[in-house]
Formats: sequence, C-alpha cells, structure tokens
Amino acid sequence: MRGADKTVKQFSVSKRSVVVAPVAAAIAVTGAIAGLQLKAAYELRHLEDQLFSQSAQFTQTITGMDGVIAGKDEAIVSLQQEILNLSRQAQEMKSKMSQLDELENKLKLFIEKYGGSINDTTSSEPSSGSGKPSSGVVQTLANRSERQAATYTASPASTMQIAMLAQHTSLDLGALSEMVDAMEASMEQTLIKAQHKRATVDAYPSLWPARSKQLTSGFGYRKDPFTGRATFHAGIDIDGEIGDVVFSAADGTVSDTGYDSRLGNYIVIDHLGELQTTYMHLKRIDTKIGEDVVRGEKIGLIGNSGRSTGPHLHFQIMQRNEPVNPLKFLAKHS
Repeated sequence: MRGADKTVKQFSVSKRSVVVAPVAAAIAVTGAIAGLQLKAAYELRHLEDQLFSQSAQFTQTITGMDGVIAGKDEAIVSLQQEILNLSRQAQEMKSKMSQLDELENKLKLFIEKYGGSINDTTSSEPSSGSGKPSSGVVQTLANRSERQAATYTASPASTMQIAMLAQHTSLDLGALSEMVDAMEASMEQTLIKAQHKRATVDAYPSLWPARSKQLTSGFGYRKDPFTGRATFHAGIDIDGEIGDVVFSAADGTVSDTGYDSRLGNYIVIDHLGELQTTYMHLKRIDTKIGEDVVRGEKIGLIGNSGRSTGPHLHFQIMQRNEPVNPLKFLAKHS
C-alpha cells in the first residue's frame, strides 16, 4: 500500500520479457540438475573404482592367505613325518640300549666270576680309534640338544624353528644311534674275547678238587707206606672224609673211568693244552666216559678204594703224558 501523499510509479514489461524469463529460469534449473547428475555420476564412478580396487586387494589377500594356509598344512605334514621318524629312532635306540644292557650284564657276570680283569681283551679306557664312544661325547650331544631346545622355547616357536629343532634332534639321535652301534659291536667283540678267555681259564686245572686243602702227601719222591722204599709219587694226596664231594678241576671231557686194584675207583679227564687230570681212590663215580664236565662240577665222592691207607683223594695232573706238580696249577687260584 502507498501513502496518500506518494505518487504512483509505473513499470512497463515487454511481452517478450514475460515469455523469455520463464524459459531462462527453466534452463537454469535444468542446468543445475544436469550438473548435479554429472557430479553424482563422477562420484559413483569414483566409488566404483575404489570398490574394484578394494575387491582386488581383498582377493589378493585371500589368495595369499590360501597360500599361507597351504604352506602351514605342508609344514604340519612335514612335522608329523619328522615326529614319526623321531619316534621310530627313539624305539630303535630303546631296543639297542636293551641289547647293550644285556651285553653289559653278561660282561659283569664274567668279571664277577673271573676277578674283573682280562688284560689281553679289554682296557680301562677306549682309544680314540677303537670305535668306542666316551660318555663325554654323549654328554656333549645332550648339552647341545638342551641349548637348541632352550633357544627355540625362549620365544613362541615358529614352524621353521620347530622344523629345525626336529631336524637337529633327529641328527643327534642319528649320531647317538651310530655310537650305540659302535658300542654294541665293540661290546660283542669284547664278550666273544671274554668268552674265549673264559673257556681257556675254565679249561685250566686250577680249581681244588675237594673242599679240604690239607695235604697228606706231596708230589715227588717219598717213602712208600706199604714197602718202606723211596718211590716217586706222581700226584698229591688231599685229606678228606669218606663221602666228601670231588670236583672237576677244569672244563674237559671224561676219557676214562673204572676200577683198578691199585688206583681204586678212578676218573680221567682230558683238558685243553694237552693237560689231563686223574682222581683216584674214590668211593663212587658220578660221571661216565665221553661226558663233558665243567669246572667245579661234582664227579664223585672221596673214598678209600684200591691201594690206600685211609680216606683221601689222590689228584694227579699229566701234561703231554708227563706228570707235573699239581700245586703249580692249584696255587695260582687257591
């Protein structure tokens, strides 16, 4: 509204302007919409590019993870195989150690029986070229395994570290297995030599043939108790009671038994080294011709048979068909 004192202002608008103005407005609106559409299309394209890039990265990551998983699976299979190998090696070691224990027990029994020394077959310390491993080498391997285990367990172990530990452990077991094989071969050889030595020792007539060691007559010339003349006594007379046990002085084979009016009941045993032992004046014979006897085996009983003045055992040793003093043999192991 205008005041009463204001003049009237008039504006004139051409007919063309009335038509053009709406068209221009429409064009402006259309341009704005088109611009918005272009911007939206650009941003959509940009988002699509980003999505494609991220999708490619994700695919690559998944592919890499598949490779890692596949590698892990292969590592697990490899470790399982290593564990099986270690288990097998451990069982082999256990079996070998059992065999070594058995050999060791046999050697201990031999040593206990024969005094603990076989100078020509064993030595207190193996030489460097003997093939016998020392306990120091075994301890060194054990220490190395402990250091390796400590290294690998100081931090969370990776697959590679576990594999390396298994490999080193396998190598250590392999080395120990080789040494156990060498020990076993050496101990078997020692046992064979010891058994050979035992056979030689047991075949040596060194065991007293009776529990009594009291002599009633020695080896050599003496006054004959029946004639009173000097005669050669080819053995020794061991005091005893009728029925006392008579033992074989060594391993051997019975070559003769029987009765003789002078010798009484007698036994003859052949031994190694062209040695022969004879046991006379027995009450009873407990062996027979051709029988193998061992050192310390009961072969008869002390008696008073034959040309005898009282219960005793006449013990005689022949070497190459010549009588020798039995005390030279018995005195060494009396």
